Amino acid sequence: MIRPRFILRYRGDGDTPEADVAQLRELPDAEVVDASPKMLLVESEPEALRALVETLPDWMMAPEQQYAVPDTRKRVTGPPE
Repeated sequence: MIRPRFILRYRGDGDTPEADVAQLRELPDAEVVDASPKMLLVESEPEALRALVETLPDWMMAPEQQYAVPDTRKRVTGPPE
């Protein structure tokens, strides 16, 4: 079963607080898939993750969105004239 992924963005000054990140990593059934200085990609059920994020100041949570890359290769549409 594929669990949903969420982007967590820290909007405070500086990098993400280590204590906040530790709490997110300790959340049962949640996995931090990727991290940057201001963002985390977390795979988790939304209810538990949202409950924790609401207790952390300066964090916002949004579902991960994926977009298909369009195929821009030129194609032959018919024989040359």
